[in-house]
Amino acid sequence: MPTVQNFWEHLLTAPEGQGQVVQIEMRLLKKAGQPFLLLPGQPRPGAATMALYPAQTSRARMARALLRCLLRASMPLGTETISLTISPQDAFVKFLASLSGERGEGLPVLGIFAGNPASDGQRFLLLVFDASQRPVAVVKAGLTSRARALVEQEERFLAAVPEKTVAVPRLRARFESPRLRALALDFVPGDSPRPRDEAPLAPLLAAWVDTKRTVMVSDTPDWMRLQEATPASSLFSVVARSLHDRKIHPAMHHGDFTPWNIKVSRAGVWTVLDWERGELTGIPGWDWFHYVIQSGILVGHLPSAALVQRVESLLSSDTFRQYATRGGILGCERELVLAYLLHVVEVIKPSEGLVPTRELLKALAARWEKGTGPSA
Repeated sequence: MPTVQNFWEHLLTAPEGQGQVVQIEMRLLKKAGQPFLLLPGQPRPGAATMALYPAQTSRARMARALLRCLLRASMPLGTETISLTISPQDAFVKFLASLSGERGEGLPVLGIFAGNPASDGQRFLLLVFDASQRPVAVVKAGLTSRARALVEQEERFLAAVPEKTVAVPRLRARFESPRLRALALDFVPGDSPRPRDEAPLAPLLAAWVDTKRTVMVSDTPDWMRLQEATPASSLFSVVARSLHDRKIHPAMHHGDFTPWNIKVSRAGVWTVLDWERGELTGIPGWDWFHYVIQSGILVGHLPSAALVQRVESLLSSDTFRQYATRGGILGCERELVLAYLLHVVEVIKPSEGLVPTRELLKALAARWEKGTGPSA
């Protein structure tokens, strides 16, 4: 079973019997005692690899900027040297080399970001550089059975999404072996959106609504999963009475639409990453709720009362009401929020933020049952 403590051995170390091998030295950065980033030794690629870390708080952004400056100056403070034994004949090494645009054999310059170690679906991001030390591709790789399944789900979604769909990256290549499964995307420069960058959020989500189609809420895949997961839930029964036969215009649904899964270019163009929960026929509003609520929980660490205010401010805003009209959900926004929260708690069951999400669900259900808050 691969462990986060030695993930590089499973990703890149040459299996026995693969002939000639080479030694590669990289720099390991830990966070809270866990391997966090594996950096190339060269200053420019080392600094560029920090782009894989989607820092959200001001403190995290400052720490990332400081480390980037130190790496550019060839001062990798706080890191330790790791030696990798690589076989140029390994299939995954050849796959990575093919993405660099170089014909030479061997491992290209790359950096690695370790995903969430608290999840059994932990995946790793590998930033591949070309011969000029420019980042050209990002590879997402999974080692465990759960992680491999998530990579496969994202592959399928990206392969099925219509070409030129706004903000969705192109699937560049895919890889599978007995050791791991991986997909490759073009490298997208940029950083996570801050509040001042969020003007494109509403038009982007509106563009994902398909006004030419009409479906029942109960016919969407996410609703079916929720119904299956909550057979004895009294709250689901109440919500279902209002939503089960509701006709809507479906929206393409990301499923984990948060600032840390978005890149904003210098020109303000958004690219949304991590589509393993993606659905072409989704429920309008759920991605917007997720963005507002989960950033408040996981980044802002807001109490339930503040989260309630956030949700009600969103629902009463003119921008959201215009979106709700486009999606055919005007008048049932509260029920959709409760259904979304139930889906997170009973279907997604995230490794982080589950308890405050459950508390918010209880607070909103009790508040709206009494008829308080903005009118629906």
